[in-house]
Amino acid sequence: MVSCAVASCRNTSAKISKNKDGITFHRFPRDKERRKQWELAVNREEEWSSTASSAVCSEHFETKDFYLTESGLRRLSVEAVPAINISPCQEPEPTISRVQPVDIQPTDTEEVIQLKYKVHRLEIIAENRKKRLNLMWQGKRRLRKKLERMKCLVKHLIKNKKENGSFS
Repeated sequence: MVSCAVASCRNTSAKISKNKDGITFHRFPRDKERRKQWELAVNREEEWSSTASSAVCSEHFETKDFYLTESGLRRLSVEAVPAINISPCQEPEPTISRVQPVDIQPTDTEEVIQLKYKVHRLEIIAENRKKRLNLMWQGKRRLRKKLERMKCLVKHLIKNKKENGSFS
């Protein structure tokens, strides 16, 4: 069982389901400097330090701290540091797990809900691939134009060599 290291947070992997609740747990970084940033950010008592199993739930990261992999998995960016919903004094902010990306109806079964989430992830991946494909097509067009200019230049140089007997 994994528990969130933020003192005021009660999220644990025993109570939370990634697929149902959308909350994920993220281990403290191995890099000592970034680990120290996280330890300060979680607002624990002075003598507390993280262990190899310490984690922070996704409720404490901003939406911009996450990205989707090509396979549709949500990952935490390398420079992310827990920043929201740390203490009870903070005004609660919406988190990535509260963003409803799909239209879930009360009559939907668990299987239908999971399929809707999967379709949504695949739509995002397809959109990203479409953008990359368009960039590749643009690059191909630029390279073709460059190739045509190079061919013209080579023809000109060959013609010049034949006329003068050498390259000038």
